[in-house]
Parts: sequence; structure tokens; C-alpha cells
Amino acid sequence: MSDTKSSSKFGLGLLFGTVIGGLAAFFLSPNSGPENQKMVAEKIKEIEKLLADTDLEKKVKEIFGEATEEATIVYKKAKKDFIKALAEVKGTVEQLDKEKVAAVAHETVEILKKEVKHEGKEMEKLKDELSKEWKKLAPKAKKS
Repeated sequence: MSDTKSSSKFGLGLLFGTVIGGLAAFFLSPNSGPENQKMVAEKIKEIEKLLADTDLEKKVKEIFGEATEEATIVYKKAKKDFIKALAEVKGTVEQLDKEKVAAVAHETVEILKKEVKHEGKEMEKLKDELSKEWKKLAPKAKKS
């Protein structure tokens, strides 16, 4: 029970920190709003290219047990949200390290849990799969 409360507090703290960090970046950025939007859009494209799925059905089966339409939708949403959240992390793709990627994966899955019917081990497998995306980013990013 205390593990659930502890991880819940951690997730809430992570979300709060992300929001505060985003606001600070917004107000302290030397670039204009449109320039920031352009930089984030470029970073999203770069991350999407690096993290492109080669065998979507296989990954969905590994996570959810079967590649149903619902499971595929959940996976695609998680991946899209994950990429967007990575793009909003301050710095470049090269500056993403394993811990940042794992934290973003955790946050993405925690938010998604509230939106979908899946819980437990399926969502843990999804979080692990998103965290593994570090291996695709690692050749470009500095290794930690």
C-alpha cells in the first residue's frame, strides 16, 4: 500500500516539476513563442524519425498479449504522447539520457492509465517498452 502512495506521490511530483519547468522555460526563454514552437516541432520530427516503429503488431502483442485494435490505439497514443513529452524536455536530443527517457516514459504511462482501461502489468510493460526507446536514441545521444 505504501508503495502505491509513494509512486503516486512521485508521479505527482514529476508532473508538477514538469509543469513548473515548462513555465520557467516559457518565461525565461530568449526566443519568441513562434521560434520555440518551431524548435519543438523540429525536435518532435527528429525524435519521431529515431523512434519509428518497425513492427508495430509485434510490439503490441508483446505488451498486451494480442494486437487488438484497442491495444494498438493505446500503444500509438502512448508513443505519440511520449515523443511529444521528450520533445518538450529542455535541451537537444543529444542531451537526453537514460534517466530522462525513463522518467518521461513513467510520466506518460501514469497519465495514460487514467485515460484507458488497462492497468497493472500491461501498463508496466508499456512503460518498459517506452524506456527501451533509449537504445534508439543512444547512438545519437551521449551515453550515461
